[in-house]
Amino acid sequence: MKKYLVAVYGSLRSGMSNYQYHLSNSEYKGTFTTEPEYTLHSLSYYPGLKLNGNHSIVMEVYEVDEDTLKNLNRLEGYCPGEKSTFYDRIEINTPWGKAFTYIYVNELSKESIVESGDWVAYKDFTNEEKS
Repeated sequence: MKKYLVAVYGSLRSGMSNYQYHLSNSEYKGTFTTEPEYTLHSLSYYPGLKLNGNHSIVMEVYEVDEDTLKNLNRLEGYCPGEKSTFYDRIEINTPWGKAFTYIYVNELSKESIVESGDWVAYKDFTNEEKS
């Protein structure tokens, strides 16, 4: 069965809400920080990644099978060949080779920017503030 690399930055990262169901059986390749060319936004319970920013983003890379990739596409609202309503899928360079990642397609406000570029650290910080 064909394998794919996927770079995740939000709710699919280890320990986050979608990891256990979608990636816990996939092979973890490693964590890296991108070049400063993106912007990460908080959409409350999950993030949205935008191109053409100036932030570095912390990402985890997993090797997934075709079924897992289809499930990730469904989760992200990505339908190949159709106009995306939430996320589009692109390929980016990682230390382990080219990987798919999901880019948010709608406009977002500057107030929602996650300055650190690290969704896990951001969620840990916002959860501490609430307690």
